[in-house]
Amino acid sequence: MIDVRKVTSGVLAAGCVTFAAALGAAVITPAISLADPAGHQVTYTVTATGNLTGNVRYMNSDPPSQSAYDANSSQYMNSVQAAFATGQPLVYTATLANPKQWAIVTASGGCHWPNCDSSNVPQIQCQIAVDGQVVATNSATTGVTCSTRPW
Repeated sequence: MIDVRKVTSGVLAAGCVTFAAALGAAVITPAISLADPAGHQVTYTVTATGNLTGNVRYMNSDPPSQSAYDANSSQYMNSVQAAFATGQPLVYTATLANPKQWAIVTASGGCHWPNCDSSNVPQIQCQIAVDGQVVATNSATTGVTCSTRPW
């Protein structure tokens, strides 16, 4: 007759060893950083609380260095004329290898009477999400910047 306690404890011990091996492998496995060469999905979202016309600029590719960006930022940034409307987000996407260094979106706009007056100044909001996780938000009245680092 088989002793059920011995079989159960043997299975449990084998399971613990397997779990410990998996845990060890998980600890040894390198984590993916924000500088992953495969790239990260960056989503830039701009919204407004009123009707505005303006511009949106966002980083669409990683510059090789800060000096390369400084020399010709338009090579790495998209610039879009935009009409902002309440409840209609503007969404732009890019794939960046290092979004922690390079993700940035700026939006500016103005409104015209009768849509705006001194008592009704719309807000512009921006947001950056990296691989689905929101990493930066901001809002302002005439111009707003969201970035993953200080510029």
